[in-house]
Amino acid sequence: MQRLGLTSGRRSPYDELMLGLHDLAKGDETYQASAPRTRLSLASGTSWVAFTDITVHAAIGGRCALEQTFLLPVEAMADASRSALRILERMTGRTLA
Repeated sequence: MQRLGLTSGRRSPYDELMLGLHDLAKGDETYQASAPRTRLSLASGTSWVAFTDITVHAAIGGRCALEQTFLLPVEAMADASRSALRILERMTGRTLA
């Protein structure tokens, strides 16, 4: 994939874990049927922004969705212990990035 320019490089353990969680949620019919959700209807031509760092992206959908990722170093966060990375590191007991 890297040679074809489809990815920027190897995935970190954090990225692998997040992709695994995404795939599990997408394939779990019980999760898909029962996960808490809020439906938003927006007028044509409008846009919206959502902070989804702690949301399993398999829960996000839309007919015309464009996803953009902005990277913020954990050290730059006001409370790094609340970042998705640090939470998953505590849960797994290992360094992920």
